[in-house]
Amino acid sequence: MTFRAGFVAIVGLPNVGKSTLLNAFLGERLAAVTPKAQTTQRRLRGIYSDTTSQAVFIDTPGLIKPRYTLHRSMREEALSALEDADVALAVADAGFEPSLEWAEEFGRSIRIPRILCLNKVDRVEASRATELREGLAGGGWDGVHGTCATRGEGVREVLGALLERLPESPPLYPVDELSDAPVRDFVGEMIRETCLEELADEVPYAVAVRIEEFRERAGDKPTYIEAVVYVEKESQKGIVVGAGGRTIRKLGTRSRTKIERFLGRRVYLQLRVKVLPNWRKKTHHLRVLGFRVPAQES
Repeated sequence: MTFRAGFVAIVGLPNVGKSTLLNAFLGERLAAVTPKAQTTQRRLRGIYSDTTSQAVFIDTPGLIKPRYTLHRSMREEALSALEDADVALAVADAGFEPSLEWAEEFGRSIRIPRILCLNKVDRVEASRATELREGLAGGGWDGVHGTCATRGEGVREVLGALLERLPESPPLYPVDELSDAPVRDFVGEMIRETCLEELADEVPYAVAVRIEEFRERAGDKPTYIEAVVYVEKESQKGIVVGAGGRTIRKLGTRSRTKIERFLGRRVYLQLRVKVLPNWRKKTHHLRVLGFRVPAQES
């Protein structure tokens, strides 16, 4: 029996549902998902395996016009994923015209097999969704599909189309793995996701999370996790901590619940908040926090 395996880059503008699609493909909540744009800051690999194929999905930050160093880092993460990929999955929001315009242009510029996913089709009339698929089908795509990833609609069809276009290859990773990333990376993303959900205005985008300690303990003792939430200003630190520590306790409680569900065991989570001035604009700080440094600034 022929086995197929390869890398699939998931690309698109911010907030079109790339991470939601990844989670739907895998049947697990690996990638952070919030209503806020730019939730994904660095690429994440999720691995789907069945009896005949293995797709290593690369979830990427939304393609935006960079305003500072972190944005340039995020853009390089997305574009470099395409260089490594065997298949491209472009995701567009069916109800957002700039996203559709981006997809039309993107379809002409990529030379590897490419599938277009029109996500959030529930936002438009069925006749409009059909019109969009038919109109874009002639743009050099190897397939155009409509999905509502939050409901799982159309997801299996897109997955099947992607698997068909992978090259013949033995599995690239053990078939029981869901990702090649360390568990502590997912833990950090769950904490950052909670910050995005709970904090208002500009503060969430100034948040970075670093896991300082991750220690499994013997017996029935909870796993010990110590994490630092970094912000750029003292005023932001005050918001994250909250009056009497109320906000940081809420962030810790909600994050711990997610982490325990993910790990399947009890967790003791210690959160601290530190100021790292202008970390989004400084290459040294980005390196310390584990981000790719843009080539022209390294």
